[in-house]
Amino acid sequence: MIYLLDTNVCIGYLNGRAVGVLQRLQTLHPEDLGVCSVTKAELFYGARRSRNPEQTLAKAVNLAVG
Repeated sequence: MIYLLDTNVCIGYLNGRAVGVLQRLQTLHPEDLGVCSVTKAELFYGARRSRNPEQTLAKAVNLAVG
């Protein structure tokens, strides 16, 4: 089964604040996870507007690419 992650789940994962999300994602294989183009765009937009755009954008790219 493939899980399509939404923006809120991705942000919780990237920030490390959603412990339940982290634990669940660690039980899955990377090929069972997906991020749609709209979510990618929202992550990139938010990263560019963050306090530390370079670091946040690098995290978003790593999640979106793979």
